[in-house]
Amino acid sequence: MTRRFAHERVVTKCYGSRIQFVLHHRLSVYDPPEDGHRIIKQILWSYGSYAAPLFDYMELIQTERERTQFGGANAADRDAIFLALLRGCANIKDLRRGIRIHENILRQGLLEKCSDALICMYARCGALEEATDLFEVHKSRDIFTCTALIAAYVQAGQAQHALDIFDYMQRECLPPNEVTCVCLLKACGSLQEAVKGQEIHDEVLRRGLLRNNVKLGNALIAMHAKCGAFAKAEQVLSQLQVPNVISWTTLISAYADHGKGEEALMCYEQMRYNNVAANTVTFTCLLKACGSIKALDKGEKFHDEIAKEGLFLDNVVLGTALVDMYAKCGALVKACHVLEDMPVHNVITWNALISGYVEHNEGEQAIRCLEQMKGDGLSPDAVTFACILKACASICALDIGVRIHNEVANQGLLYDSIIVGNALVDMYAKCGALSKARETLLELPERNSISWNSLISGYTEHGEGAKALDCFEQMQQEGITPVAVTFACALKACGSIGAVYKGEDIHNEIIRQGLLKDDVVLGAALIDMYAKCGVIAKARQVLEVLPVGDVVCWTSLIGGYAEFGQDEEALVCFELMESEGISPSPLTFSCALRACGNLGAADTGEKIHNAITKQGLLANNVLLGNALVDMYAKCGNLAKARQVLEKLSVRSTVCWNALILGYTEHREFDQALNCFDQMLSEGLFPDEATYMCILRVCGSIGAAEKGEQICEEIQKHGLLQKDIMLATALVDMYTKLHLLGKAQQTVEELPFRDVFIWTTLIAGHTDHGEAKLAFECFEKMQSEGISPDGVTFACILKACGSIRAVDQGQIIHYELAKQGLLGTDITLGNALVDMYAKCSDFKKAWQVLEELATRDVQTWNSLIAGLAVQEKAEDVFICLEQMQDDGILPNAETYLYVLRMCGNTGALTKGAKYHAEIIERKLMDNNVLISMGLVDMYAKCGMFSHAKEVLQNYSVYDVPSWNLLIAGYIEHGECMQALTCFEQMESEGICPNAATFALILKVCGNLGAVCKGEIIFRKIAEQGLLQNDAVLGSAVVDMFAKCGALNKAHQVLQELPVQDTNSWNGIMGGMIQRGDCIQVLTCFEQMQSEGLSPNAMTFTYILNACSRLGLIEKAQMYFFSMKSKYGLTPELEHYSCMIDAFGRVGHLDRAVKMTKEMTSAGKEVWPILLGACRKWGDVEVGEWAFEHVL
Repeated sequence: MTRRFAHERVVTKCYGSRIQFVLHHRLSVYDPPEDGHRIIKQILWSYGSYAAPLFDYMELIQTERERTQFGGANAADRDAIFLALLRGCANIKDLRRGIRIHENILRQGLLEKCSDALICMYARCGALEEATDLFEVHKSRDIFTCTALIAAYVQAGQAQHALDIFDYMQRECLPPNEVTCVCLLKACGSLQEAVKGQEIHDEVLRRGLLRNNVKLGNALIAMHAKCGAFAKAEQVLSQLQVPNVISWTTLISAYADHGKGEEALMCYEQMRYNNVAANTVTFTCLLKACGSIKALDKGEKFHDEIAKEGLFLDNVVLGTALVDMYAKCGALVKACHVLEDMPVHNVITWNALISGYVEHNEGEQAIRCLEQMKGDGLSPDAVTFACILKACASICALDIGVRIHNEVANQGLLYDSIIVGNALVDMYAKCGALSKARETLLELPERNSISWNSLISGYTEHGEGAKALDCFEQMQQEGITPVAVTFACALKACGSIGAVYKGEDIHNEIIRQGLLKDDVVLGAALIDMYAKCGVIAKARQVLEVLPVGDVVCWTSLIGGYAEFGQDEEALVCFELMESEGISPSPLTFSCALRACGNLGAADTGEKIHNAITKQGLLANNVLLGNALVDMYAKCGNLAKARQVLEKLSVRSTVCWNALILGYTEHREFDQALNCFDQMLSEGLFPDEATYMCILRVCGSIGAAEKGEQICEEIQKHGLLQKDIMLATALVDMYTKLHLLGKAQQTVEELPFRDVFIWTTLIAGHTDHGEAKLAFECFEKMQSEGISPDGVTFACILKACGSIRAVDQGQIIHYELAKQGLLGTDITLGNALVDMYAKCSDFKKAWQVLEELATRDVQTWNSLIAGLAVQEKAEDVFICLEQMQDDGILPNAETYLYVLRMCGNTGALTKGAKYHAEIIERKLMDNNVLISMGLVDMYAKCGMFSHAKEVLQNYSVYDVPSWNLLIAGYIEHGECMQALTCFEQMESEGICPNAATFALILKVCGNLGAVCKGEIIFRKIAEQGLLQNDAVLGSAVVDMFAKCGALNKAHQVLQELPVQDTNSWNGIMGGMIQRGDCIQVLTCFEQMQSEGLSPNAMTFTYILNACSRLGLIEKAQMYFFSMKSKYGLTPELEHYSCMIDAFGRVGHLDRAVKMTKEMTSAGKEVWPILLGACRKWGDVEVGEWAFEHVL
């Protein structure tokens, strides 16, 4: 009895009074192991969960008694004990003891009898490898064993292995029971094996297993729902005799998981109609459904129900579901309140709130939540860190992201969670730290397509398309297969760098994998790639072969057409899309509006505007508002553009930029500045585009002070150092304001320079006649390793032409030929022709013109303009004929040069012919310059009636046209007609300008009409025209001087606010006319004391005065000083004055010598020399001079 009580104490010590009672009463009359074996067997089958202490008891028995005695016990009892022990181990999942029993079974040679029990034990303990090995060897035909193994595979997430066991059962004709079917249905649902699931469903129906088996029915509902066969799931539900809350919840959960929130809520309504009360799981699924469809009102009602039933108090899962629902619906304040009211919340609860903040772009608040969560004593998990890293990416909080990276690394999460690793790569990529993103990716212990997608996308978004494609290749080299998102990112990279051939390769791979059939996003990416690469036909072809083309696809195509100037096609596509029943998105409307703006199609744009208004899209859509303002501005309807802008509920810098640019493009500069000031008054900050427009305005209107203010603002914000385009705009403004020093200084102070900013500076120097500075900039640019482009070369050729630097021009010509640029750029060819023409090297200009692969009207105009400047009228006419023979029609500029030549040479017949051509080609319509050219031509030819007819027939009543007519009368000596013309002009209400008054003053001077001149002078003074116009001041002085009113002339000269050399020339001319030569020399000295330099006309008067006074030495001194001191080359008039001076005092030898020194003595010289010979009786020289006269 002592032994028995010892055994009893072992068991009692371990498992308490109940077993103690059983053992005491059942074993008290037996000594083990004989009949005691049978009793232990019975206890094991009755109390399987207590197998562990009984196994210890059996070991104790065998220790105290010989194992042989146990081996000799009844075989049936012994087998039953082992089976019972295995069952007990399975029940409590005690794998360690199970293995020891297995070893004991092997020693006893009982493996065959116990194999099924062993397989079940291993399966239920999760040792699937051991269970599978035994199953493979013993090929069990026991339904329970197969079911146990199937259940274990399903539990372990190895659904396919579970279905493999089912296939084995079918081959062995082992019919599944209810439990088997439940497990198999779970496997089918997880794999979405709808066909296999239906097969099991049919088996269940055939065998009638569904009757009164709600658990099996629920499994069927879950399987069909997970496979997306909701109709079948609902059918099963309806066939259940008494569906319970789990049945309904299963279907609701499936709807919620598949994003079918509306259906989930409808299912709940049916559940309530059938008087089935929801449980906490049901409410959890319903809240998930509300969150998925943003059904906040429904979610709040469920919240009230939950609170009413008191389910929320101690259920953290339900509380978390509430937080998640509110967060997904954007009710983040309520989500926060729910979390605060929860008595207990865990990491998942905080994750739901943090995720909500992230999804609604409140990254800073998400980061604050992380700190609060830590303050609650909770440690972030992988999901938390992934959300926070996403928050950092959304607000570019790189410093916080780096801190999180360190925290993650310290916790070793990078090795445990690929989600966190991917989030880190994505954060660095979105923050622009691409090198760090790549480094992080390569350090990850495991990489997948998501890891690479983040990096590829980051490179693409930051303009590094080539590196994105390198990553795409490296990813594949690592054996990672691109998914649809990867292909979409790679296609975007191709589009960004114009890599159409690579894009085509990717397209072919997508087709090979059959991905276009079901993925419209990928189709849209293909269309977008081809559109951005300019291969619009291919983009349209992709759209046509897509099974379904959505609004994104159409928008990409429309945007591509608009981007590459095919705006009419863009609008055709837009109409076609609408005809197919696809509603445009705001982005589609924006693309269409852009096309309207480019075309100037205001009517179509207004129709689109009406459609946008009708759909109510303009209320809060800044993008559409900007597009509308931009469209109206480009169409020139600036009033409408401003009206749209003022009605926008939200105005941005972009929409103001569009309006400011519109005013700038249409030269309404004051309005542009007004908009800029109004934009600032609304608290909006200008961006680089705003400043570029305003700088352009300042340059156009000469607003130097405003320009300087803008420059200070730009420098204050450090924008010049970041944006080379803005710096270029500033340089351009300075050049237009003639502040070339500041322009040069701006360029030199920049940390980096490109070809565009150098070209702008070179163009500025060239336009202001600073060719030498232009050359210096050109050389400095090249010394910095910056290669000139076509525009640079064109500017420098213009500089060469302006100073007739043909040698420098030839060097540029050689460089252009060497680089092969002349064959591709007609602008450069034209610039080269223009340069040679301006340098009067017409032979070379003609040679270049003939060698050009293509010629246009500007090519010929460049040559014709050069010839016209040199008054080579016949050559101009020949060029015009050859140009027309070349199939190129003259334009308005061509005819202006030709008409000028006709007027200058009196070629009236040709002029009339060209007039007829101009009328035939309707070139006079809205072209005032052509009309003025015709007036000038007819006036110079003396055909004043024709000139007046042009004025009357074409309503050319502007001041310049009248000036040309008046100038024509003056040129032909018709001074009275000129005065009459002036009076007619005034009578028709046309106000004379400074040029008109200068002409009429000349008329008054020629006629000696001092009274009329005085009246004109008063009008000029009343209008304040003398303040800034030196030319007009000179004309007044000249008029009074020619009329003999020298005192008045001198008085006017002294009172002029702006004096120049011509003003003094007028006085000196009057003095010569009166014979007051001494005063001329005095006047010259006074002029020099005023700091003014003489010009050629000044020396004509001075030499004339010296000649009349007989001051030949002084005359000779002035003559030589022209070249040596003032850089003036003596002309025919100056030689004539000197010869006259020598002749007057009898120095005929010196007169003859100077005549011979002249390159070409004009006809004016010989009569002067003959007169001197007659005066001094020098027959020999007289005969020589007479021969030249003849």
